[in-house]
Amino acid sequence: MEIITIKTEKDTQKFAAKLAKSLKGGEIIALAGDLGAGKTTLTQYLAKALGVKKNITSPTFVLMKVYPISNIKYSISKIVHVDCYRLDEPQELFYLGIEEYLNKENTVVIIEWADKIKKYLKKFKNIIWLKIKIKNKQREVLIKN
Repeated sequence: MEIITIKTEKDTQKFAAKLAKSLKGGEIIALAGDLGAGKTTLTQYLAKALGVKKNITSPTFVLMKVYPISNIKYSISKIVHVDCYRLDEPQELFYLGIEEYLNKENTVVIIEWADKIKKYLKKFKNIIWLKIKIKNKQREVLIKN
């Protein structure tokens, strides 16, 4: 486990860029943290660092959005952004077709509120857990692979 301290939005951008460089495809980025912790902001910077051109918005009401990547530096061709905040049952994700994206080599799946489906995610490999805590107006990101 590693802990990263993020003091500014610029630090969030740098952390996202560093994380993007480490991704090869097939990863599940599982984000946990309270409201306002910065899960969506981190997702936006990560998507931008990977080459997503579209504006990333939280899929709170639709649960899942798929974004193409146009950056040829990466073998990753899409990001799937999932928000489990309003999720009642993990089965809802099955109906949306999430399993066709999980651990696929050309895809990175980013899941906000992933702690709500932690039990479900245990059957998948290549998960990077990021728990974001607010401490004294800055963020601490606990990274667990």
